[in-house]
Amino acid sequence: MVEPKRKVRKIPVRKISRAQMRAEMEERIRVFERRYEMSSENMDLAYSLGLVRETAEIVEWLQVHQMRKYLDERESLRETTPTNGTPMTTTEPSTKSD
Repeated sequence: MVEPKRKVRKIPVRKISRAQMRAEMEERIRVFERRYEMSSENMDLAYSLGLVRETAEIVEWLQVHQMRKYLDERESLRETTPTNGTPMTTTEPSTKSD
């Protein structure tokens, strides 16, 4: 028996810049912080201590907050870690003996 050909559904993809993604994340976090009158850091702590009931909204907030922290850490590492060396420096191990 031949299976009927399935219709492929295209999922729309929205391409945005890194800066726009960051701005949207910051705005989403501001909305949550205003609504709950609490910083994301305090909500993260309260949640981890079991002081807040888990809801879809709280989980979404904390996911966006964790993503922001991850991006901040990545950007910080990118700024401080040499990737291809600079004049008078190298990323290769030294072969000289002291």
